[in-house]
Amino acid sequence: MRIGIIGLPATGKTTLFNLLCLAGGGHVGHHGTNEPSVAVVRVPDLRLERLASLIFKPRKVTHATMEFVDFVALTRGAGKGEGLGSHYLAQMRQVDVLLHVLRDFDDPEIAHVEGKVDAARDAVLVNTELLLADLDVVEKRIGRLEADLRKIKRDEAVKELELLKRCHAWLVEEKPIRDLALTEDDQKVLRGFTLLTARPMLLLLNISEGKLGKPDPTQERLQRALGGKGVSLLQLCVKVEWEVAQLPPEDAEVFRKDLGLHAGGFAEVLRACFGLLGLITFYTGEGGEETRAWTIPAGATALKAAGAVHSDLERGFIRAEVVNCAELEAAGSLATAKKKGILRVEGKEYRVADGDVISVRFNV
Repeated sequence: MRIGIIGLPATGKTTLFNLLCLAGGGHVGHHGTNEPSVAVVRVPDLRLERLASLIFKPRKVTHATMEFVDFVALTRGAGKGEGLGSHYLAQMRQVDVLLHVLRDFDDPEIAHVEGKVDAARDAVLVNTELLLADLDVVEKRIGRLEADLRKIKRDEAVKELELLKRCHAWLVEEKPIRDLALTEDDQKVLRGFTLLTARPMLLLLNISEGKLGKPDPTQERLQRALGGKGVSLLQLCVKVEWEVAQLPPEDAEVFRKDLGLHAGGFAEVLRACFGLLGLITFYTGEGGEETRAWTIPAGATALKAAGAVHSDLERGFIRAEVVNCAELEAAGSLATAKKKGILRVEGKEYRVADGDVISVRFNV
């Protein structure tokens, strides 16, 4: 899971990146003045911790992780190859979700690149640059296909050309590809182009402390401007979250209560990304060596879950022994769960549920 953090200059996106690193124990793989910074962040998981401490008592506990990339700020013209941010559009195409940080706070000491703070305007501005970048990719491919088809007719090329012309018309109307009705075959064809506007997007409103707990009309404007399939909206005061994250746990809890903050911003961001990606979590732990959380797409089968653990388990799959983590915790052990009949035997077509604890039986 790779999440790309994007936005205009001075939006607070790098502070958000640092918050995610601090709260999630992230290891920063690279950081440079004009280069994206990358961090692998551990996903907090109370269910995993309870399974490890109460049921399996393993030597090792392994959390699921997310990779966050803090890209260089975008500016007007990036979609046409202008500005430093334009050089990293190709890298942005490799992420699973775009996390767009939008400035919704006033600070006289930090000038806004567009002059006035207007998050809805900024969201449309950046979206336009992404649309232009995708148009460039589509137009170049259309040109190559038309040249090839003048030499020799191929059915696959004809179908691809028709699809890309649909995409081109859609983008010209300033609509993201994620909103275009596509068949599974269409999606397979477009996957290789890694179009930016096909990516799910989390719009994160970085608000001032004074706006905490108050209605914000900016959210409605954003929803009207960019709301649609594959788009989520989250409001967060990144400055406050950063300050709280550096406090001792007991002080942080008091501070949160005083401000009316119920959950850490770190957790909210991760939940929103999970939702956009349509992911669920399952667990393994039998044997006492390691209890581990795994993420797979919602609706995935037991066979695919086995493959997520190891390809050998998928190839030699016989059956899966499954119990929900809440039921297992109530039972106290796998042996008791089996006696009570809540430890089920499932075949390879079983649809894994969020929170399942799975033991795979397989042939070597």
